[in-house]
Amino acid sequence: MRLARDEEISDRRRKAREDDGPDVYDISGLYGEWETHLDAVAGRAVTPPEDLIALLGQVRERLDGLWLEDDQARGYAAMLRACGELEAIVAETGIEAAHALVREQDGSTALIAEAWA
Repeated sequence: MRLARDEEISDRRRKAREDDGPDVYDISGLYGEWETHLDAVAGRAVTPPEDLIALLGQVRERLDGLWLEDDQARGYAAMLRACGELEAIVAETGIEAAHALVREQDGSTALIAEAWA
């Protein structure tokens, strides 16, 4: 079965070369399928608490504001420092949460996938 599929793909590639290019195929349907998939994944995603969403929004706004500091170099340095702190929080907390979730769900990764959607 795999060999037949490989031959079909090879035939398509050969045909594309004969027709002078990779744009011979209409792949617009694939984009629609991908968007549908992303919407389905987002619909299953776990939503963080509202206060945490608001806090993350404030952090993003404050970081964006650092671009406008009078002392640009100091603003950029402050952004990097803040991003480093956020990265440390994510690295520590994310790993701990993933491990706890796997333990509590008997190794199921479905909820982890929903959390990262």
